[in-house]
Amino acid sequence: MTEGDVLAVAIDGACWPLVDQWIDDGQLPNIARLRDEGVWGDLESCVPPVTCPAWKCYSTGKNPGKLGVFWWENLDLDRQESTIPTARDFTEPELWDLLNDHGISTGVVGMPLTYPPKSLDGFMVAGGPGVPDEGFARPQSVENELKTEFDYTPRPTYPSTVEEGSKEQFVEESIEQIDRDFAVAEHLFEEYEVDFLQVCTFEINGPLQHLFYDGEPTKRAWQVIDEHVGTLAEQFETVVIHSDHGTSEMDKQFYVNSWLDREGYLSRNRSPFERLADYGVTRDNIRGALDRVGLRKRLSNVGFLRSIAQHIPDSSGQFGETEGTAIFDKIDWDETRAVGLAQGPLYVHDAEMDAETYEGFREELIRELEALEDDETGQHPVQQVFKREEIYEGPYLDDAPDLVALDAPRYHNKGGIGKRTLFGESEWRGNNARQGLYVLADDTERGARVDAEIYDLAPTILRLFDLPVPDDMDGTVLDPVAQT
Repeated sequence: MTEGDVLAVAIDGACWPLVDQWIDDGQLPNIARLRDEGVWGDLESCVPPVTCPAWKCYSTGKNPGKLGVFWWENLDLDRQESTIPTARDFTEPELWDLLNDHGISTGVVGMPLTYPPKSLDGFMVAGGPGVPDEGFARPQSVENELKTEFDYTPRPTYPSTVEEGSKEQFVEESIEQIDRDFAVAEHLFEEYEVDFLQVCTFEINGPLQHLFYDGEPTKRAWQVIDEHVGTLAEQFETVVIHSDHGTSEMDKQFYVNSWLDREGYLSRNRSPFERLADYGVTRDNIRGALDRVGLRKRLSNVGFLRSIAQHIPDSSGQFGETEGTAIFDKIDWDETRAVGLAQGPLYVHDAEMDAETYEGFREELIRELEALEDDETGQHPVQQVFKREEIYEGPYLDDAPDLVALDAPRYHNKGGIGKRTLFGESEWRGNNARQGLYVLADDTERGARVDAEIYDLAPTILRLFDLPVPDDMDGTVLDPVAQT
């Protein structure tokens, strides 16, 4: 049997409060055994705790201020531009690059933000969301083999694409994808015999935990993961299980841009499409009419019609563009001093502010957001607001959002350009949380709890290979490994 040195299993959105119930019930025996045999604890994520850039914080050991990416979109208010990061936007060396530099072969399967894939001494299969069906693996022979042997594609999935009546099929496809990703990793490991294998499952959180939290579909997916962890763990000297962030149960959505609008910090331009929406010409009404005459599916693939549809609000006022595109399309910048993205980033429009005014304005936003209450529940939708210099450090600090508002438990900030209310019922049951999890099982210490930060894992894995840790990494080697 092939034996590798280190296996890293990345589980998007994993955390102990979510899975402890299944561990206690004996339904995740392999993860339970590895936790008992190794070091484990909470793994604190970056702020905001979001897949992008959290997985890159893990793989580089560096905070977003050194990476230049802070969320799924970066805003440049001066240029009025929104950019969506890909692998090309991350230039810092990652764990697999550093291992390769020292002659250690690596294989990577399913990690988000790895498209286009790198050429490694080993292999890389890019992970979703948004990875096309061509060019997703290196070397090319791997892609050819996966298509032939597994009918494999890195299927992107989003909870918002789930329509009524299709949820059951969507669940089955998501669990099948999780199973297939691990099967591919096991197959390629046997073929390439790499020293370090990294496999990630994005599907567990991207649709399942967001939609169902700890419901039956999520438990089934975790059981699939646990079974594969058991199979793979037997072939490695050391096993690391880890997440990018955690998941918490949620009830409501908070629309920060609606709040900024209400308080006079943001002003919107109303488009002709919004005026038509006042008379019932909304995206959901148009969709329903097309369904009734059997044209919706046929017209949904017409590019220019899809482009137009993005500018038409639904009945609640929500637009179809990406958050950043909607911001630059819909805001009157002469009358706007602040704007927000979903999940927390807040940008100050400071073209005419001196340093004192800027600082006073940030303090004002922090006070008001942290004091804000939901009249219906009496709860605060915002847990804490951070200044960028409190959570980021590095050459890209000036590109960072000026503030980041961390969601309070049971609330999810959706941004909400165009929304007519401050709060709404949640479309998800599970929201991103800052505390994730990790397990490191290599017989150095049994059952010890040592909490860590996401930046600590890359230097720790380097030390497992007796390699030097770059001075510019923000994390530190976990004590049980550092002492060996």
